[in-house]
Amino acid sequence: MPSLILEDECLVPEKYLKIEYRGPNPFLAYQVTAPKFRDILQMDAPDYWERDFRWDITDDPRPFYIRIIVQKGMDSKSKIFFEIIMQGKQPKDPSKVGELTILIGARLTTEYKLNTPFQRTLFYKTLLKLYNFFFYYRVRRSYLDICRNLCEKIKSMYKELLKIE
Repeated sequence: MPSLILEDECLVPEKYLKIEYRGPNPFLAYQVTAPKFRDILQMDAPDYWERDFRWDITDDPRPFYIRIIVQKGMDSKSKIFFEIIMQGKQPKDPSKVGELTILIGARLTTEYKLNTPFQRTLFYKTLLKLYNFFFYYRVRRSYLDICRNLCEKIKSMYKELLKIE
């Protein structure tokens, strides 16, 4: 079905917030991600996806790469998609020093469905753009502020968990 989609990156001019960690048990950050996100974002289990999970057990330390997407609905049209990328090395002995890099990113997506023939006309699309410009623009800006604050909360949560100053 056709749609008019508006997307904004929440963390402009950077795309990601970055955390680098070197210390014991870096894989702990991944293990607590789902429960912590439920607390911070008040999201349900279907809103959490592990898009990529790579773990190589042949080496020591064991390299891993994890990409997580979390969806938070804001209203009937807008959603925030958080992307967490974790890449690091976990030693077989968790008390030994490992490495971890966490990238936190987010984007706000607003989707207007264009299901009927009238909704696909140039007149309707122009009305949508006017509505978005005059009325919904401030709402989207407030959602972007919420998005930035949530990204900072997530970053603080990881820093507190890994005991990074």
